[in-house]
Amino acid sequence: MLWGTLVGCLFASLFLFGSAYLIWYKKDLTFIAGYDEKKFKGDKDRLARAYGIFCLASGILTVILPFALEFIGSYAGALFGIWLTMGVVVLTFCSQSLNKKSSGS
Repeated sequence: MLWGTLVGCLFASLFLFGSAYLIWYKKDLTFIAGYDEKKFKGDKDRLARAYGIFCLASGILTVILPFALEFIGSYAGALFGIWLTMGVVVLTFCSQSLNKKSSGS
């Protein structure tokens, strides 16, 4: 196993865990890219929860990634990339729907 991969993934996962803590538990939504307090009229708690869960799950998968690459092979990297891409797309639609539900009321 490449030690650089392990160390790099550990640092990336620590960043994701820290982001999950700040967004989900502390409700610091300024860490969300493109978030504007004035434009978002939806439920901020649900938005923080969605982004926090995504950061937490991505952090866990990032810790597992070097081991999966070692034992499974390059398929693990492809699955990881698909997970992140699909997660970002779903999260984008989720945040848009949270904003539309509350602004229409």
